Amino acid sequence: MQIGEFARLCGANISLLRHYDKLGLLSPVYTDRVTGYRYYSPAQAETFRVIGELKKAGFSLSEIEIMIDRNTHQEEIARFFEQKKAELNEMLSALEQVKNDMKGRDFMSEEELRFHEDIDFPFVDDSQAVGKWAVLGIWNSVDDFYLGKEPDDTYYDGDIPELYFLPGGEEYWGLRWTKGKLLNNCYLDQYAENYRIEEIDNETYMLIDHKNHEYLVSGKTDLLVLKKLDNTPYSKWDIGIKDDIDMPFVDDPAIIGKWKTWGFLGADEDFNTEKEDEEDQYWKSVEFFPGGHVTSVYEDEVIEGDERQTWTKGYLLRKFNCSACAYEIRTVDGVDYLVVEWKSGDYRWGRFPTNYYTFVRDEKE
Repeated sequence: MQIGEFARLCGANISLLRHYDKLGLLSPVYTDRVTGYRYYSPAQAETFRVIGELKKAGFSLSEIEIMIDRNTHQEEIARFFEQKKAELNEMLSALEQVKNDMKGRDFMSEEELRFHEDIDFPFVDDSQAVGKWAVLGIWNSVDDFYLGKEPDDTYYDGDIPELYFLPGGEEYWGLRWTKGKLLNNCYLDQYAENYRIEEIDNETYMLIDHKNHEYLVSGKTDLLVLKKLDNTPYSKWDIGIKDDIDMPFVDDPAIIGKWKTWGFLGADEDFNTEKEDEEDQYWKSVEFFPGGHVTSVYEDEVIEGDERQTWTKGYLLRKFNCSACAYEIRTVDGVDYLVVEWKSGDYRWGRFPTNYYTFVRDEKE
């Protein structure tokens, strides 16, 4: 029977059958060399059904290809099932934990809308993962991706064009990895996402069971898809933006003294002095000394010493991460406000616009 008739018999989309043919999962018994028509045997509907059942069980298409190959021994197939059982048991355990965590919690509060998963996994190498990956988008399901549907733009708008998997699972931008898992430790969230790598049409893809905040309620993941760009063993230093910090010292007497944090401005927010930002800020204070010396006090560390950071007129030079943060003093109603660029990992690795910290003079000094 021709592909259209076979598709109706299987209750499938023709494009899915063509995709299976490309992968060598389910090929027609005969293809007319003149017309290109594909012909299937009715008996192949059972193979299609088995493929579907294995997909529902969570097997990847690359795993299924091995499992249904007539040359695969039963012992190897059994190992696939044992491994999948272990993964499913891990997932069931995680769901049980989520269910217990949800009891008596207010999910409208900011604190509850955060991930609190254990990400203390030992590192296991995966040479296929190392390198640079293009972020293609997020799909509602793996079938939507295989069928060539457009990604869902609800949770991803293309702001992050690429991700890197660094050798040894080295962390950058709150991300690290171990074989089979992408580990996120971003701001106040921490969670683990399972990944698998597949070869599709001679290209390498990483399929990640992505956890958005709906996962906290439903336990359902989306599919984040990456495409391999290269296998280069980048370091964190290689991939970050590095500003020109080799600037000569130019004096600025107006900056001398200690400044305490007033507030925080997003990249798209206007400077406003009407009300002090009462939120507890990460950057607590900064003190400028004559000759280009400077000390910054953060929530978890103090940065001082000319080998780590200095200043020159108009710039705070953070040598430890190679960022030149522009500053300016704005005087409003007789009060001096210091506005300083905040070049966090979002800027250095995500290429996002810079945010800003605002300070006022510490009158106690």
